[in-house]
Amino acid sequence: MKKNLLSFVLFVAVFVIPYYAQAQGEDVFRQDGIASWYGKEFDGRPTASGEIFDSSKLTAAHPSLPFGTMIVVTNQHNNKKVLVRVNDRGPFVPSRIIDVSMAAAEKLDMIITGTAPVKIESIESIVVSSPVTETAKLSAAETPSVTTSQPVSTAVFTSQPLITYPPQQIKITPAIKIMPNKTYRLQLGSYKIARNAIDTFDRLKNSGFNPAYERYIDSNNGEYFRVVLAGIRGTDVQLTVEKLGAAGFSEALIREER
Repeated sequence: MKKNLLSFVLFVAVFVIPYYAQAQGEDVFRQDGIASWYGKEFDGRPTASGEIFDSSKLTAAHPSLPFGTMIVVTNQHNNKKVLVRVNDRGPFVPSRIIDVSMAAAEKLDMIITGTAPVKIESIESIVVSSPVTETAKLSAAETPSVTTSQPVSTAVFTSQPLITYPPQQIKITPAIKIMPNKTYRLQLGSYKIARNAIDTFDRLKNSGFNPAYERYIDSNNGEYFRVVLAGIRGTDVQLTVEKLGAAGFSEALIREER
């Protein structure tokens, strides 16, 4: 216990307390792009590392950084920072470079926007001339000390623009008669892996829709996560379908709500 406490104190003292640092050769990582976040609906589920996801912890999903890597995420809209630990894989959308937990998103002030342009840096790559912000200090205090035998990727400087999707002629199934006085639900995806549902959810959200998740249990194949647009009035179905096509979606399953 004392040894672990000493390791944690040394971690905070070396990496979080205000300092001047120089990028260290090749063992650095920097990346610019879009961040998104995922929250309480995934609490209790295993991440790609095997750790159970907890939206109140300062963690993140990255496509390639080793599990346990500590990185500083900076919201380039407001310059707010947070220190997170990589424990999951994702996002799987070309325009995104990182998914942060809800707790981290709150510190970056990106809960409402859903996404934000960010800069992510491994601790070794940070060059500062002023103290680390209180947000980053707090983040480190809440994040356990983790070591990894895997090396951090060599120097990476990338910038990924927002992706746009070509308009689609959307296919709606089954072919039913739409009644103006009824409400309907459009299902845009059904996924065995919860992480994949996040990408469709975010894509809808960023296209101006108000999506929701449905959890479905199949007696033969287990649990699925559906991404849906709920409560669509019959008079609005056609317009919603047209907007989905303009956003690049090609098919959807329609159900009448009861």
